[in-house]
Amino acid sequence: MTALKDSRHRKLPKTNAFQKAALMLVVIPSVLSIHFPMFSHAQTDPLAIHETRVKGIAIHRQTQENEDQWAENKATLVAKYRTLKSEEQALQKEKYILEKQIESQQLRQSENKRQITETTGIRKELQSHLDVTTLHLEEFIARDLPFLSLERSERIGSLKEVLAQADTRLAEKYRRTMEALNVETEYGQSVEVYTKDIEISGHSDHQPIMAEILRVGRLALFFRTPDGKMAGHWDRVVAEWMVLPDKYRSSINDAMEMSLKRRTVEMVNLPLGGITPR
Repeated sequence: MTALKDSRHRKLPKTNAFQKAALMLVVIPSVLSIHFPMFSHAQTDPLAIHETRVKGIAIHRQTQENEDQWAENKATLVAKYRTLKSEEQALQKEKYILEKQIESQQLRQSENKRQITETTGIRKELQSHLDVTTLHLEEFIARDLPFLSLERSERIGSLKEVLAQADTRLAEKYRRTMEALNVETEYGQSVEVYTKDIEISGHSDHQPIMAEILRVGRLALFFRTPDGKMAGHWDRVVAEWMVLPDKYRSSINDAMEMSLKRRTVEMVNLPLGGITPR
């Protein structure tokens, strides 16, 4: 027991500084070999380092070229985008203008359709009005004084033919109708003398005789024989040529001479008679 105690309490020999340093030199390489494997022989090769640098430079160059290409593409796309944006705005303005024009055209088209509808109705009404006017004019001429009967009858017949033609323009029909009305109106404002064969009521042989007819507007018709021995007028009541008393022959002769501009105009007394209902 004493021997064991002595051996247990025996102190180890002290190490000096030299021994400690040697121990550290032994330990450090092992540590370095464990924790710093990068410092291998392959990676410290100058050729490998050069190749790594060359690859890095190539990658950097490629990256720069890609960035430049991307920047150029970006600038192109931005310019194209701005151009398209400007074109879009111009197209929007043009679209707005075209929409307004279409709207205006639609309104005009609707107005034209309305006018066509109204015009069609007016044409029908006007055609009917012209037909009725011509009929009334024909009836009026039949009741009027019997002057220029053939001329007036042919005018009415020609007018009725024009009105019956479907291919004749309505404006032409209107013009012809107004022309006939104007001619009939002018008869009431003029005086004329013309020659015509007439049958005189109460004449001995009842044969038509040549006579000069004086038309005083639409008021009266007078006649005289070529020898001036007989004068008379158209009687509206009996619708015949009647001989007037001799006292009217001078006035009728004077009126005819003035109408023929063979003497100066002056006042004459003519038997116009009363107004009879038509």
